[in-house]
Amino acid sequence: MNVDTGLVCQSLRKVFLARSVNEVVALDDISLRVEPGDFVTVIGSNGSGKSTLLNTIAGTVRATSGSIWLDGEDITGVPEHVRARSIGRVFQDPRAGTAPSMSIQENLAMAYMRGHTRTLRPGVPSPLKKQMREALSALGMGLEDRLTTQVNKLSGGQRQALSLLMATVARPRLLLLDEHTAALDPNVAATIMDLTGKLVQQLHLTTLMVTHNMEIALEWGNRLVMMHAGRVILDVPGSEKQALTVAGLVDKFHEVSGEKLAVDRLLLE
Repeated sequence: MNVDTGLVCQSLRKVFLARSVNEVVALDDISLRVEPGDFVTVIGSNGSGKSTLLNTIAGTVRATSGSIWLDGEDITGVPEHVRARSIGRVFQDPRAGTAPSMSIQENLAMAYMRGHTRTLRPGVPSPLKKQMREALSALGMGLEDRLTTQVNKLSGGQRQALSLLMATVARPRLLLLDEHTAALDPNVAATIMDLTGKLVQQLHLTTLMVTHNMEIALEWGNRLVMMHAGRVILDVPGSEKQALTVAGLVDKFHEVSGEKLAVDRLLLE
């Protein structure tokens, strides 16, 4: 597998509580390549290994074995805080990924400085404030006029939009979205997804998006991956994905896994 560009996971395995009666194989020999600019949606039932995959790529969880490459660099042993310089991430909880007691402009200033040497200069320079206002204006939420507002005073949708902007302003080499619309009401979730698609396309971001929602997984991205029991059991390219329905995806799961899909959020949403 060529590891020169994009994201490459080779024979990735993660075992929790190894060699104990409670041993759990969360990732079971996963090999996955994400080409530069790909927007891959990742779906699977509870316990399939979706979030563990993202946590392992981000460095929050250390792989038991296997390797992870990003644009030709082996990042398998690289600490999470170092990976964060080139990997943007948005979490399910709108309260995660931001500093709640700091202002919008202070949060954004930290995001803009990701991967750069930080200085001790107080305040935010005027040219950077102008950049912030322009970026916030594109969200269509009026946040460009609230730079000094504390983040904990924002709504869930506004905060998630800010988290998404913070994760992308420094143009990361990889964007990880971990069910980032699941905690929002449907209308707000649709707004955040529209914003996500717009940013991914404009910035040509290589993206992995985990979701429980089959309709979202089918609507967004140019490729769909389904996980089950720690393995990738389906990898559907864009041309085939466009023709799929939720019912067709469920049928494919039955065909490949030999099991019935648990009636959880995958079917209820």
